[in-house]
Amino acid sequence: MMERLTNNWPQKLLALVLALIVWALAPTPGREGQTEIQFFVPLTYTNAPKDLIMTSQPLQAVSILVEVPARDLASIYPSHFQAVVDMEHTTEGTHRFKISRSDIKTPKNVRILTINPDAVDIKFEKAAERELVIHPVLIGAPAPGHVLQKVTMYPDRVRVLGSAEILDKLDQLETKALSIEGLNAEIEMFASIDWPEGIKVIEPAPDNYTARIQIGSEPTIRLFENIPLGLVNQVYVTQINPKSFSLAIRGPRTLVESMTIEDIQAFIDLKAYKPGKYKVQQPTLRLRPEIQIQKVWPPIDIWVLNQKIYE
Repeated sequence: MMERLTNNWPQKLLALVLALIVWALAPTPGREGQTEIQFFVPLTYTNAPKDLIMTSQPLQAVSILVEVPARDLASIYPSHFQAVVDMEHTTEGTHRFKISRSDIKTPKNVRILTINPDAVDIKFEKAAERELVIHPVLIGAPAPGHVLQKVTMYPDRVRVLGSAEILDKLDQLETKALSIEGLNAEIEMFASIDWPEGIKVIEPAPDNYTARIQIGSEPTIRLFENIPLGLVNQVYVTQINPKSFSLAIRGPRTLVESMTIEDIQAFIDLKAYKPGKYKVQQPTLRLRPEIQIQKVWPPIDIWVLNQKIYE
């Protein structure tokens, strides 16, 4: 017998709890021709002062026991009831609002017997406005060989309403976690804000936020040697030494590793050079904008002779 009682005890305990709930909410006989039944009624708060904000979590619903004519029982539903708390003329501080029978809208022929709880305590504080920056929270790592380059929020800030005490502790708002696991290209994601308790958004509308996440190839450095050097706008006979140079660049791995010497344009513009001797530390280089120049060597010696190419 003991083994039967203890076997599958979690399921038996759950069944007992459900049975008690059904028993508690089930209609019970009342006066002649009347039936008592319990409902949970949502609370609606109205006429909240615009210069105050609720800083305590308000009660969401109350339990009411009502008496209903037995003939009407089948047509009575919880959605037919509504409890209203009027907060007009409220001042700063903690206030208790009584919930009476007159505050609850009921169907015809329904009599309220009890209300539980019959009051709700709410704390009010002076409301303040502030503009806060939105900070994206990222989790995970991009695909191998790629890195996170930039994250931009649209919009990147929001105006909120809250108590001065709460807002003084905030310097930014954070999004709920956005995963960048395995990403290898730019992507846009819808972002939700992790709203602190007691904060209300003024503009823009909640959940109307986008994060643009830029993922790029992991940067790498590469050395090129013996890059030929060209001369442009040459007026005089000119000699240079050396006629090639070396270059170290940094840029996205996928781009840098596919480059060849032919992709590097290097030249010296001689248009402003008169006869004489010069030393140029770095020739003019034309590279893709993603490429950064790390080092150029050696310096180039230039001899411009007093002899024009074309007389």
